[in-house]
Amino acid sequence: MSGGFHPEIDNRLLPEGFAMLRTMVNEFSKAGFDVITVLGKRLEGLADWLDADVHINRDGLSEALRCRPDAALIIAPEKGGELEQITAKLRRWGVTVLGPNEEVIQTCADKWLTHRALRGTVPQPKTWRTPRDTKQPILIKPADGVGCEGIKFAAGPYNAGGVIFQEFVEGEHASCCLLMKEGKGVVLSVNKQEIVIKRGQFEYAGSAIPFKHPLEKECAGIALRAAEGLGLHGYCGVDLVVGEASYFIELNPRVTTSFVALAQVLQANLAKVAVDVLVDGASMPKLQLKGCSLVRIPKIRGGIRVNTEKLDTLREISGIVAPPFAPDGNPQRGSPFAVAESGSTPKSVKRKLNSTLNEVTALLEVDRDAITWS
Repeated sequence: MSGGFHPEIDNRLLPEGFAMLRTMVNEFSKAGFDVITVLGKRLEGLADWLDADVHINRDGLSEALRCRPDAALIIAPEKGGELEQITAKLRRWGVTVLGPNEEVIQTCADKWLTHRALRGTVPQPKTWRTPRDTKQPILIKPADGVGCEGIKFAAGPYNAGGVIFQEFVEGEHASCCLLMKEGKGVVLSVNKQEIVIKRGQFEYAGSAIPFKHPLEKECAGIALRAAEGLGLHGYCGVDLVVGEASYFIELNPRVTTSFVALAQVLQANLAKVAVDVLVDGASMPKLQLKGCSLVRIPKIRGGIRVNTEKLDTLREISGIVAPPFAPDGNPQRGSPFAVAESGSTPKSVKRKLNSTLNEVTALLEVDRDAITWS
């Protein structure tokens, strides 16, 4: 299990990545597998949060490879080629990677290449490499951006290097979690995404499962066609916008934050399903969801000083899946953390979330207004 962290990735995205890593480590451990984790230097202090058999707290993979792992699931961003590079190294060492090959990762890592590869296969917003003079709102997106990083409404003058331009589609944000095997697969869940727009900037605030919408099946169909069209293998996530119709936005060739919510309601172990299908050759299972779940990304306001030991103790609160990044005990302004809860109804889940936040503020000895939602 690899948990790299690219030095160029914004610290605000760290809790999402760590929440994915922690969720999947726990799933593999519960399924009875021996788990090896590799953490980047910036994350060494979080090793105790992971239920792994072996922690390798350094950036290199060589020591982990000397343990001769049978298979690997990589939690790493496409940005900067990190996911592609780790995949290539593991394959050279003969390790079975529970994810796509380097060529597919390259395509998914570039929004323009993805757009071209799926043109005519799935409905997409109009997309250009250079700005267009149009009366409709236009978004500018980094071609290799992660999540909502760097997405904003376009306003001239433009620097067209390394970005794409895309028409803004009004509607609700959704995503799908999928399991693919050599280009064929199943949609595990359709999720509602909470995307907040502040001062023209886009920000991811969490996910909810399930997404009850008249176009839910249409979303699942588009997501599956996109993943099949690109030849995905392993777990992946597809982002969509649902308005009068559904539109494909992008494909993540890896585990996404929504898998944290999925693990709470899927009536099966995510790790065992992956190994059964991708390694042992079992047929794709028919999986069921039970109840509903939420993942939220609250933030600590600036100017708050807390004891680092208390930050570490947050892991004893069941709903906290990732802490804020504050190695010196002084969370940066807007430092996020990740909370995940599940229940029989959305109302009961929201009550759990509020209770969890009350536990957090009591433990850190700060006022409730020290924590804010996007």
